[in-house]
Amino acid sequence: MHLADIDLDIFLDQICSIDRRPRAASTMRPWNEAKLRGFLEDQCVLKRGPMGPRPKGRFIIHHDEAVPILEALSGNGARPLTLTHIDAHSDLGTGFGDASWKDIGGRLLGLPPKQRVGAIPREGMQRLAPSNYLSYALACRWLRSLTYVHHAQGGDDLMPFLFRDFDTGCRAMELRYVPRLDEASSKEELRTLRHVLEPEIPFEKVSVERYQATEPFDYVILCQSPGYTPVEADVLVSVFQDYVDFDHDDFLGGRFSRHPGAMGDIR
Repeated sequence: MHLADIDLDIFLDQICSIDRRPRAASTMRPWNEAKLRGFLEDQCVLKRGPMGPRPKGRFIIHHDEAVPILEALSGNGARPLTLTHIDAHSDLGTGFGDASWKDIGGRLLGLPPKQRVGAIPREGMQRLAPSNYLSYALACRWLRSLTYVHHAQGGDDLMPFLFRDFDTGCRAMELRYVPRLDEASSKEELRTLRHVLEPEIPFEKVSVERYQATEPFDYVILCQSPGYTPVEADVLVSVFQDYVDFDHDDFLGGRFSRHPGAMGDIR
């Protein structure tokens, strides 16, 4: 299954890297409707209205709400996903004070893959968050490949620990379980410690201006991320309804709900 995981903050003229809730007037400006439609139709090969079959999808508020969706769509790893992450942030755990990579490499990967989702921490510096949920999805082996479509001003927020030989330019993610991770203070020391490598995941990185889908999406997740998008960007959500068959609980009376309901039946 080819899945698009889209954050509204990719459609801004600037990158917001600090949670700015409660929302206030902003100098950031969202794309206009014509530019967004051009991206969806020409670069994402989505069809408008009756012009072709539309993928199913879910609208979420905060990006870590994608975790149960990814778990369900992948069958907890039984059907790994081809994921295109279209976002101004990699969401791989590079946020301030985020120690999720230590939890993943030093503990979580030591568990059988099917048990990992139930062991994802929900509290503390290593807890699941919108800024690191994709690293946990990788750790649970839900992804077959990952393409990061980044903002024109970004793309440099990758976590080296998640890549083969800690090289973010190698086009391959390769997580490692390091039982004595806490003993290392550098990449060099990490290399010398006993470790077990996870299966390699192909990785691509491309600017939103250069991205071109090579096949249709089967499913679309759209995230509002209110801490990282101005209220002016919310108008773009309704444009997506012309291209994605969202669950009816996601939108109420033509307006998107700020409190998404239960997962429902995902196919």
